[in-house]
Amino acid sequence: MKVDYLPPRFNEEGFHCPHCGVYSRQDWYEVSLEEKLALEDITPDENISLCRCENCSKHSIWIDEKMIYPLSSSAPIPQGDMPDEVRNDFMEARNIVDASPRSATALLRVALQKLIWYLDEGGEAVDDNIENLKRKGLDDKIQKALNSVRVIGDEAVPPGQIDPKDDTETAMILFNLVNLVVDSLITQPRKVDEILEKLPNSKKEEDV
Repeated sequence: MKVDYLPPRFNEEGFHCPHCGVYSRQDWYEVSLEEKLALEDITPDENISLCRCENCSKHSIWIDEKMIYPLSSSAPIPQGDMPDEVRNDFMEARNIVDASPRSATALLRVALQKLIWYLDEGGEAVDDNIENLKRKGLDDKIQKALNSVRVIGDEAVPPGQIDPKDDTETAMILFNLVNLVVDSLITQPRKVDEILEKLPNSKKEEDV
């Protein structure tokens, strides 16, 4: 069952992990006084907590009920149906976009290429894969958007290459495009299949 986005909150048993982006149970641990004394730049009266995500096993660090690691991000979270290999690049880009939008944009172009290959399983030429995906239902407007941010087309930037023209606005467009493609070609077809599965067998047979 898909859960609406729940941001990290102190001492909550579950929320969307700031590392992997998945809604998961969170296990909390208090840092002892002895452990605090061993840390630099930490005073004994500060309350330090560690939170471990059961999905990815990574920790977030909280001081006085505020998360200080990982850093918060202005980017959207990934769609729940996003393939893991795409999600990893998406989340890495999300963690660095506020500090380095050009680096984040380079990662997102890699994520989009992986997503296109995942969906089409065709050749290496991304433009050809896009044409195949259009036949599977990819909206023409999404193709135009991919062209405008130089993912495909004559001015496409090679995946992984940093382009000095990229900025935060470009990165945010790419974040949303990755999510749109996932929603259009993975999430929506899955929802349709789930609806069809719930139809009475007699109705399914009538439609065959």
